[in-house]
Amino acid sequence: MRVYHIVRFRSGSAYVLFDGCNWNCSFCVWREVTRWSLCLPDGAKKRLDILWERGVRYLSVDDAVELLMKASARVAFLGGGEPTLDPELKALMRALRREGIKPWLVTNGENLDDEMVELAEGITFSIKALDDRLHRGITGVSNERALENFERYAKTGKLVAETVFVPGLVECDEIERIARFIASLNPDMPLRIDPLVQGANFKDVDECIERVRKILPKTDRVRVKGSVEPPEVLYPEV
Repeated sequence: MRVYHIVRFRSGSAYVLFDGCNWNCSFCVWREVTRWSLCLPDGAKKRLDILWERGVRYLSVDDAVELLMKASARVAFLGGGEPTLDPELKALMRALRREGIKPWLVTNGENLDDEMVELAEGITFSIKALDDRLHRGITGVSNERALENFERYAKTGKLVAETVFVPGLVECDEIERIARFIASLNPDMPLRIDPLVQGANFKDVDECIERVRKILPKTDRVRVKGSVEPPEVLYPEV
């Protein structure tokens, strides 16, 4: 298994990061900003970078589940990276289910299958662009398979759509097209519009959200009130 980093939040949720991806997104936060949880302070990220350079081993399914159980995690978000590339993903999801921990996939959706959807408590399905040429320019690959999977699983009640507002690249006109595509399949599906981490412009994103809500009423972004307490690092130990 290619799990290299786990953090636990005060809410009881955990984030499990998988190494590697089948897309090469030009604005990828894990490649452009940090491979670690964005919620960690800079000092912790620097210490983790040193550990990475020395060599961080991947966790086994049993090790990952044991860490999450000891931390009393209730939900495990499985992201990265692209978790669906890992041949042991389903084994991890089954093991989490046996221990009462709900697995939630965070994915580009290209490799989703029926068993993953069945095992998942929910799925955050990221649509980078609806236009295939734009998608190829952003990721290096076509979005055909991913959109086919989105259509296949849109009515399961498990999908939450996500996209990133990228100034000069993926702006509100394209996001409105994404929203119309989603609404044609499931008008009740939530859509999360994430500001680009590298220089987020919340004003433009919020204006876009108001426009998109006319198409998909359950459109929003992550909103944080007050100070955020950093998560506990479960792995690697710092």
